[in-house]
Amino acid sequence: MQRKPEVHDAFREAGPVVEVNAPAGGPAWVVTDDALAREVLADPRFVKDPDLAPAAWRGVDDGLDSPVPELRPLTLIAVDGEAHRRLRRIHAPAFNPRRLAEWTDRIAAIADRLLTELADDSARSGKPAELIGGFAYHFPLLVICELLGVPVTDPAMAREAVSVLKVLGLGGAQSGGGDGDDPAGGVPDTSALESLLLEAVHSARRNDTRTMTRVLYERAQAEFDSVSDDQLVYMITGLVFAGHDTTGSFLGFLLAEVLTGRLAADADDDAVSRFVEEALRYHPPVPYTLWRFAATEVTISGVRLPRGAPVLVDIEGTNTDGRHHDDPHTFHPDRPSRRRLTFGDGPHYCIGEQLAQLESRTMIGVLRSRFPAARLAVPYDELRWSRKGAQTARLTELPAWLR
Repeated sequence: MQRKPEVHDAFREAGPVVEVNAPAGGPAWVVTDDALAREVLADPRFVKDPDLAPAAWRGVDDGLDSPVPELRPLTLIAVDGEAHRRLRRIHAPAFNPRRLAEWTDRIAAIADRLLTELADDSARSGKPAELIGGFAYHFPLLVICELLGVPVTDPAMAREAVSVLKVLGLGGAQSGGGDGDDPAGGVPDTSALESLLLEAVHSARRNDTRTMTRVLYERAQAEFDSVSDDQLVYMITGLVFAGHDTTGSFLGFLLAEVLTGRLAADADDDAVSRFVEEALRYHPPVPYTLWRFAATEVTISGVRLPRGAPVLVDIEGTNTDGRHHDDPHTFHPDRPSRRRLTFGDGPHYCIGEQLAQLESRTMIGVLRSRFPAARLAVPYDELRWSRKGAQTARLTELPAWLR
């Protein structure tokens, strides 16, 4: 696999806070030190408010979450303070580890079905299975939809549609430029997915079954006194998007490490957990945090930041800091340290961490038990990854023989 960018090492060598040119124009500051990063992520003076972004950034989408005004109070990743705490209280019970553990068998069944279909197709065609588009993104998408009670049967359709819905919700129809835009410049039809999301909401209101959407509905009622169908649809759309996009990126890297033989055949559950932790450190799907802005003039580590200063935390750089990890640029399956910023820190710590961990371990379990002969179809060193802006790193393809 190609090397990770050396820019992270250069940032770290330049200091704990480094001024850079932002992709959307103007200055920005990157935090490279682990301890300082955790301070910044917990500091209420650094906020997600897109209104503080430089005026020149309007219409530029590179990690800047700009929900339409009426939806912003429902956007977990775009509000701070008490508004954010209320949304955490609504969402957190749905991601309770005990509740998630009850879904393990169903999650395993989804992984088994997808991998079996890919293995059968590969056997018929005589060609390797392609695990990025065929599994890494479809698996977490189908899982989050199953947990929410959204009856998705076509993950490719759902993945395209939810990307468009997210673009429209965050930036309005005028923003365009989303991955889901078709070549003719129009917007793909999202009505099928919207109908499924609404079906999940109506089912939750009737209490037909105990799904995440039902939990969200109950908690939203408790916090807001009432919640509309549109508001619930928006909340679960955000969870569907967040629940598959970055997880899919990570699962691609994790699969590559498993299929290249780095996980011992006799690895027990603890060894598998350490393996996943090392993959999370070494392959963070989001190399940098989303943008934060200084709500007032702030001085950190001797650097004065003006009000509105855009700030990123270098997740990949802190994860590969030699002060915290021996031989940080090498993947060590049994690394004892679990220090990493892959899921962030502070109030915005990723609420879906436990689900991502469960999906990772379950996927490995299914792969090892049902497809013990699975291996890469190309040398590991030939695998290539790409980076979309500052926010997402993903393998471009992952051909494998499953049987």
